[in-house]
Amino acid sequence: MKWVWIRHGETKANRDKRYCGQLDEPLTEVGKKQALQLSSQLADLKLDAIYASDLQRCAETAQAIKEAHPSLSIRFTPALRECSFGAWEGRTYEELMGTNPEHVGKWLENPFFHAPPDGETLRDLDQRLMAWVRQAIKRHRGETVCVVTHGGPMRWFWARMIRRDWESFWEPELQTGQGWLVERIGTEWQVVRKFGEEREE
Repeated sequence: MKWVWIRHGETKANRDKRYCGQLDEPLTEVGKKQALQLSSQLADLKLDAIYASDLQRCAETAQAIKEAHPSLSIRFTPALRECSFGAWEGRTYEELMGTNPEHVGKWLENPFFHAPPDGETLRDLDQRLMAWVRQAIKRHRGETVCVVTHGGPMRWFWARMIRRDWESFWEPELQTGQGWLVERIGTEWQVVRKFGEEREE
């Protein structure tokens, strides 16, 4: 089985380095160009299904990818949404450190057990995504599935399924409009190809 994991194109919150979470933002012009580039790079792959977070930035990115695979429909699901940052959504790290540094520090130290106010922990994200992935694996055995999602779910897949080590959650250098082709060989997942433009922050 193969998965294509794609992070959506750029939004204004990404550009301004704000925690976007589950805010529903559209792509910027840069984000739209990133989505078109992904569509071109994925055109040579035979995809059997396209899934996407139901938030607008993923929907727009998935629609661009679909243009190269017109026979497929996009299956939207809230299960693929970004981790909720609750009351912190729309704010920058500097703003949060200026108002509640202790809470932010606990969250950064152990996001698996500490959540933003009214937000999700990584444990919440893990439960949500694992339930979806298990169903998708059963439904698409031997197929190639494209998943258009967010940075958090992609880091989750890296730590949970590839490295099997939560300490590696922040390890991937993953920017907007980038992604991986991963293949399951036996019980192991491996990254076999990368997509998107390589660029500096």
